[in-house]
Amino acid sequence: MSKFLFYLSSFGFLAWSIYLGLVLVLGWFGPSTYQVDNVSDQQVLTTDSGIIRFQTNSTSDRRHTVVLLHGFNGSLNNWSALWPLLGDCGQVVRLDLPGFGQSYWQGEDFSLDRQSQHLIQFINALGLDRVTLVGTSMGASLAAWTAARYPDRVEALILMAPSAYPLSMSVRGFEKLFYQNRFANGLARQIVQTRVFNYFFPTSRLLQALTVTHSYNAKWVAALKQIRHPTWVLWSSSDTRVPFQYGRRIAGLISSAQLIAASDQAGHDIPGLDPELIANLICNFKP
Repeated sequence: MSKFLFYLSSFGFLAWSIYLGLVLVLGWFGPSTYQVDNVSDQQVLTTDSGIIRFQTNSTSDRRHTVVLLHGFNGSLNNWSALWPLLGDCGQVVRLDLPGFGQSYWQGEDFSLDRQSQHLIQFINALGLDRVTLVGTSMGASLAAWTAARYPDRVEALILMAPSAYPLSMSVRGFEKLFYQNRFANGLARQIVQTRVFNYFFPTSRLLQALTVTHSYNAKWVAALKQIRHPTWVLWSSSDTRVPFQYGRRIAGLISSAQLIAASDQAGHDIPGLDPELIANLICNFKP
């Protein structure tokens, strides 16, 4: 029995009723796994903590390596519109971040800091040195944090609507309560790690959501000021998930950043709806 359930048992029937009610609410309304299609030539990296699915393009040009990082509860498939445009633009790697897509991962912490550690380990396992990180939403937040923490491993950044600026995500109801209220977030993190919750909701990805949004804080904002790499911040004026106004704030905190407007129709899906913009930046970049 976890410490949380042990303490809960001392409060009796009412406490257990509240707990079970929260289990049901969190399980029903929280994000879950879903069917992710295979891609051709996908590979798997096996580690002590799980497996990471990834794909690399077939090119002999290793002078420039790009790593694509998807958003929350996404997968490497989210880059399918961009992927064929990068055939002659150096080595490109896309992956399912640990705990997402087809990357099965055992862990209790999916914060940006922990994810950055996993990302560097993955880059090391592939024998890569300095890479250009291209990320969208959560993946952009991860890319920025990684560049600040491991500056010698990053060549450049392309950040599409990072979601980690505090309170920047336009959320309501369930998400607003459990992703942006620190007390509710902490309580929910305790509940989703109990056996009862995982018995009834084995495919939940709420732990990933709670732990990563817990790291969307002032530390991330402060980290932006440490970035010195060439950086392009891409944003669409029609983005309703993370409004365009935060693009100006984030680009203003990175001394080397340039803010670029994506298609007005792209919304929060620049990789899917404006892939040509990304491809031009990647293919024209000279390390």
